[in-house]
Amino acid sequence: DCLLIREEALAPSFLPSRPVESLSANLSKMDQQAVNKQIKQMVEFIKQEANEKAHEILIKAEEEFNIEKLRLVEQEKVKVKSEYESKHKQIEIKRRIAFSNEVNANRLKVLTSRDEVLSSVKAVVSNELTKIGEPSNAAYKDLMLKLTVQGLYQMAEPAVVLRVRQSDLSIANGITKDAAAQYKSGTGKEVTITVDKEYLPKKDDAASPCYGGVKLLTPDLQIAVDNTLNGRLDVVLAQKMPDIKIALFGRSATRRHID
Repeated sequence: DCLLIREEALAPSFLPSRPVESLSANLSKMDQQAVNKQIKQMVEFIKQEANEKAHEILIKAEEEFNIEKLRLVEQEKVKVKSEYESKHKQIEIKRRIAFSNEVNANRLKVLTSRDEVLSSVKAVVSNELTKIGEPSNAAYKDLMLKLTVQGLYQMAEPAVVLRVRQSDLSIANGITKDAAAQYKSGTGKEVTITVDKEYLPKKDDAASPCYGGVKLLTPDLQIAVDNTLNGRLDVVLAQKMPDIKIALFGRSATRRHID
């Protein structure tokens, strides 16, 4: 009896009342749920990582886009600025050329007008010289003598050919002795003066009118002194032209030096 009571006391009273198979099914079900939960967590983690990576890529792409856009904008700005500067430069060059052409045209007009005025002055003087060079003018013979003596001093030759207009031939023949005498008195040298058979142009010559005076040459025609009234006028105009221009047009505002 004691042994029976002991065996009953040692019987496994803590075991559940369910069968062993039900317990295994529950354990299997719990393992599957844990696996599913873990898989779900892994999926969520992967999604989160993917979303974060995608966000990073999007941000980086947007940054690169903005950088590239800025670069292209700056490049186009430089291009537009360069084209603008080029066109502005071309316009400025055209403007300067047009301005220079206009200034030159106006300057040419002024110079042409001045030349016309100077030509008219020369024409007035030439007209007066024509009157002075008339053979009938009493003072003309003395002027011819002075021009001849002056030419002799300039040439300083022992023999001189005197060329005059045909209308002045008689006056020339009448002054040769006096001219030679005055030259000898001033230099102590003899001079032979021969009136040339070739004449100077007439006063109304269309090509090159001569207003009077004389032209002295050596017999070989290698040396000549032009003492015609035309020649003297050209010399005076060349020497006095600055003064004539100042008298007619005033002093130039841009000229710093005066001859």
